Amino acid sequence: MDWQIPLLVSAIAFAAFIVFKMARPAISPDGRETAAALKEAKARIDAAKTDHDKAVALADAADACARLGRTNGAVKFYLRALHADPKAKDIVERAATSLAKRPRAIERLMWRHLASAPWTGENREAALAALRALAAAYGRRPKQPRARALQHAIAALESGAARV
Repeated sequence: MDWQIPLLVSAIAFAAFIVFKMARPAISPDGRETAAALKEAKARIDAAKTDHDKAVALADAADACARLGRTNGAVKFYLRALHADPKAKDIVERAATSLAKRPRAIERLMWRHLASAPWTGENREAALAALRALAAAYGRRPKQPRARALQHAIAALESGAARV
């Protein structure tokens, strides 16, 4: 009997935590609006005719996921959006703003985007925006060598010396 009471208390605490984590966004009025926006964005993804329209709908879904606290879902939607329209600088900036409090997510997203498309031509502005987002994420620690390296890459792209 001595071990059953702590086990019961921990099971109740665990169940309350799971309910709080899963249902909290759907309970608040803002969470319901955001969930509705996510559902509407998913419908627009299926109905999109052009790659740009699909990318915008995917970015809207990613924004909604980020507001709901679903960081992995947001990163996946942003990646799909950037694959649909790799030259969309505004989507890169939206992703950086939306995921600003999650530097690991920014790092994962931006490196994948930079690896998937060339940094020249019409993709140049999106690549610069991704590099700036990475530099900002790394730049929180002043002696971070990655931030300095990214600043050098940004300077090279901006000066035009890196055009191939």
